[in-house]
Amino acid sequence: MNSLLDRLLALGVENTARALPLAEEIRKRLGGGDAALEVVWEIAAASPDPMAFLLNLSKMADALPREDLAAVLARPRNLPVLGALLGGSGFLSDQIARRREIFSFLFLEEGYRDRVPAEGLLAEAVAAGRRAGTEDAIKAALRRIKLREMARIAARDLAGLAPLSEVTQDLSALASAALSGALEFARRQLTQRYGAPRPAETAGRECGFVVMGMGKLGGFELNFSSDIDLLYLYETDEGSTDGGAEGKPIPLHQYFVRLSETVTRIISEITEDGFVFRVDLRLRPEGTRGDLANSLRSAEIYYESWGQTWERAALIKARPVAGDLEVGEEFLRTVTPFVYRKYLDFTSIEEIQEMKERINLAASRAHRGDRDLKLGAGGIREIEFFVHAHQLIYGGKNKALRVRGTLEALSALAQQGIVPAEERTALSEAYVFLRSLEHRIQVHQERQTHVLPHREEDLRRLARTMGLSGGEALLSELDRHTGNVRAIYGRLFRGTAEDVPSAIPHEVQALFYPELEEAEAASRLEALGFSEPEAAARNLVSLREGPPFVRLSARARRYLAKIGPAVLTRVIRTPDPDMALAHTERFLAAVGARTMFYAMLFENPKVIDALVRLFGSSRFLSGYFLHHPELMDTFLKEDLSALMKTKSGLRRELGEALAACTDFEQEMDELRRFKNLETLRIGTHDLAGNLSLEEGMYQHSALAEILLFHALAIARRELSRRFGVPMGSGGEEARFCVMGMGKLGSEELSYHSDLDIIFLYSGAGESVPAPDADPADFRKVTNHEYFAKVAQRLITLLTMATREGYVYKLDTRLRPSGNAGPLVSSLAAFETYHEHSAHLWERQALLKCRFVAGDREFGKQVEGMVARFIFDRPLPEGAAEEIHRLRMRMEVELGREHTRLLNLKVGRGGVVDVEFA
Repeated sequence: MNSLLDRLLALGVENTARALPLAEEIRKRLGGGDAALEVVWEIAAASPDPMAFLLNLSKMADALPREDLAAVLARPRNLPVLGALLGGSGFLSDQIARRREIFSFLFLEEGYRDRVPAEGLLAEAVAAGRRAGTEDAIKAALRRIKLREMARIAARDLAGLAPLSEVTQDLSALASAALSGALEFARRQLTQRYGAPRPAETAGRECGFVVMGMGKLGGFELNFSSDIDLLYLYETDEGSTDGGAEGKPIPLHQYFVRLSETVTRIISEITEDGFVFRVDLRLRPEGTRGDLANSLRSAEIYYESWGQTWERAALIKARPVAGDLEVGEEFLRTVTPFVYRKYLDFTSIEEIQEMKERINLAASRAHRGDRDLKLGAGGIREIEFFVHAHQLIYGGKNKALRVRGTLEALSALAQQGIVPAEERTALSEAYVFLRSLEHRIQVHQERQTHVLPHREEDLRRLARTMGLSGGEALLSELDRHTGNVRAIYGRLFRGTAEDVPSAIPHEVQALFYPELEEAEAASRLEALGFSEPEAAARNLVSLREGPPFVRLSARARRYLAKIGPAVLTRVIRTPDPDMALAHTERFLAAVGARTMFYAMLFENPKVIDALVRLFGSSRFLSGYFLHHPELMDTFLKEDLSALMKTKSGLRRELGEALAACTDFEQEMDELRRFKNLETLRIGTHDLAGNLSLEEGMYQHSALAEILLFHALAIARRELSRRFGVPMGSGGEEARFCVMGMGKLGSEELSYHSDLDIIFLYSGAGESVPAPDADPADFRKVTNHEYFAKVAQRLITLLTMATREGYVYKLDTRLRPSGNAGPLVSSLAAFETYHEHSAHLWERQALLKCRFVAGDREFGKQVEGMVARFIFDRPLPEGAAEEIHRLRMRMEVELGREHTRLLNLKVGRGGVVDVEFA
């Protein structure tokens, strides 16, 4: 045992208490006595992490036949590769231990020794797509290929057998092959179901479809844990499928969207074997709001009409990677004039710099105090942006620059005399170093990270994988490369953004002169458009000197001196400068002396824009924001940045928040907080012009629907304790739903909309005790009584004012017989009323009736019944005249317009006229 301990200490293993049993276990498993163990010591000594090597070898010894390991250890040329892999990647070591076929391929067949030709890998994946009978089968097949190839590529990389270019090319070829296999299966399945997709103008030929690789995939630069950025394109929208097994042709757009969905799912869905690659589709036209697949013509129109500079940069690396490659080449020919402008475009530098500044700020929030190889100063992203800026500026006239790879582009820039040779060398060496180090970090546990670890032992392991002596040497080399990159990158923007004359008007700058008197300040503010200049001058003091009774640090004062003029410049451009400045003063008072907030505002002008826009446009949203100081962090960290949220996402977020509540009162407050915070998010984007009218109304409506969903669940839970579970006459549980009417039903809610709702239940019956309730507390009620109590409790939950306000005002007057009718109706009573007693205006109101909460199946049944009420019967004689009479009555009685007062909603030519039409 002592000799083992001595050997472990000689290897530099610190945790000998754990390592000793591992070494003993390995000796037992391997057999062969000390001779076999001596080989293990030799491998461990050369391994980047001897402790990790022993741990992973122990796992293999447990999982694999002794003779397999013995055969590998008996081949000297295997040993460095085995040591590098087991000491450098815990993830792949685990996978190899679980899959004997990968171990055999790598070490018994010595598969690590050679590259696998891209054509052979492609053929293997496509054959798997042809063989697979189910989606599960193709998923499993592609994941097996992925794990095998990842192990081979990583083994060659960690053992120093492959340069960076080979590693990234092989990973990119693996992604292309996997996509081709997934596409082969998906297209076959969809064509069997819907028929082959045929363009209208060409009989007999199938419509082409291509998967475009963007980013690192397009540039043959994938990491071990890269997402793959994809763009799905097809030839034309004109045409359809020819029917297939279902005999139902579908439009080409629908076919290719479904094809794209299937390919994405096959590649990215997590199964018991993991995923093939994570897929990112945000680079498609219109981003997350755009269609999953686009025709060539629609993509061309988008880029010509709305394409932005960052999209030009993204398309530099675009490459067809699967499917009909000629369709991809046609797309690239189409967008080349958009990407590479004919004339020099120096404004692109500033726009790219703005993109980088946003990335820097996001990185500082996500990894404060960390060394980020990708996003940090002097990192990979700066090299990529340096290259993209030059390509966008000079590539229009110099076709030699139109290349995808970063290193290839740097060489082209140097050859064309655009970038000095020494800069090209420094950037290329830094790129190879940073990307290689990034690979070593990611392959260790297949984690999508670019951050250098902090622990000394992790740094030591990384250093050894990079051929360096230790952590200090690694950090020194990293500092050298990032310093070179930072210096070169900084020179790119010299003479542009840094030297642009200040955008602060002189009249604004004058308001920050230290000697300025309050009276003169008021006069100047009045000239700038302030209605109450004296009050504005008092509020300006906080923006110039800091909030009253607060001592700012010297650093905070420096930040305030820089952001103050920028804030005031934005304030005077708002619809109500007086309100904007008053709210800004209150905001600074709430911030107090916290230097971090001033720093974050200085570093992120976009947040200043959003805050001032909010303060000068909405008293309602500003008031809520300023009354809840805890939202300062949320806002400044841009947690409100999600432009569009799905109903499922909102439901999950609110559900998690409610789950943390400990009592009913907390739940009441949480419903209100959630509503107000989400309204603030929507309003912020609305004021910024980021949301269309339709998108804003949908977000408000989705929010209301989710709040109804959770409030109903709370109401049902509270009532079940006393009144049990309502049952139908047939012994089944009675069903209940909330139907949205008016703006809620049509998903057109706005900021202060009431919710028009009606409550319906399935039919007669009575309640029985809940399974987990105390029978002594149970009180039997009829179903009508039960659901009336549910409705009343729901109304209370949403309308009662607490310290957080109320959630919504509810209007239930559109129920059968209005206020004279019962609060809830059975389905039969609802049907009878609308069959025999409903007025024409009630039939009209049903046009917007939609299920919003409760039993979905029951709600859809109600929607079907409502459709019959509306459309299965002809309108009565004189219906048009009656509708017109009702509209005129609303205009007179509700509009109450006169020469100086217009009612945009119910007045002449208002919103209601559009709805009636």
